[in-house]
Amino acid sequence: MKGLYNASLFKGLDQTFVDLLLDKAYRLHTYPTGALVAVQGDAYKSLLIVIEGMLRAEMTNPDGAKVIVEEIKAPRSVAPAFLYANNNNLPVSIFAIEPSVILSIPRKNLSEMMQQNQKVLENYLREISDRSRFLSERLRLITFGTIKSKLRSYFMDMTHGMDKEPFSIPHTHQELADMFGVTRPALTRAIGQLEEEGIIRKTGTRTYQLLQ
Repeated sequence: MKGLYNASLFKGLDQTFVDLLLDKAYRLHTYPTGALVAVQGDAYKSLLIVIEGMLRAEMTNPDGAKVIVEEIKAPRSVAPAFLYANNNNLPVSIFAIEPSVILSIPRKNLSEMMQQNQKVLENYLREISDRSRFLSERLRLITFGTIKSKLRSYFMDMTHGMDKEPFSIPHTHQELADMFGVTRPALTRAIGQLEEEGIIRKTGTRTYQLLQ
């Protein structure tokens, strides 16, 4: 449960107080790697918080085309903006990409927590705002960015604060292609072009160095 106290929903709150807020108002679920946590189109009635592990949100259209929307690493909430929406059907399916522990708080209980403590309400609103901004940037990249610009932005995120040290990516080329909404051959060509231009250097199977 240690990851729970680090969740943004409870930021700035004492652990004992969090325990009192949550008193019997939650459930814990464990998922092995690859397990389906939630299905696209399902009604979202309880806030899910990743306590351990990592989840992946994938969106699929009627033709079967898939885009990876985001990866949700502990301790973060899943789709907080949809919990109180008039149409609260999930726009994505959620999968565990690592063994994961998920805490589930029913909407009614979460509402009571926010009424009891203004800090919980502020934290929840801040998380919704931060996630909306992140998803807007993702949409901008998918819609308007070139494949190379998407890759460079991804590599810069991976190396944040590392001062051009080699880094490992946790994705296959197919997974990256799904994230950026492109084909795998197109992604492979773009990586090759970034290497030729001296922007990145491959140092291992999934290890790269950002040079500029």
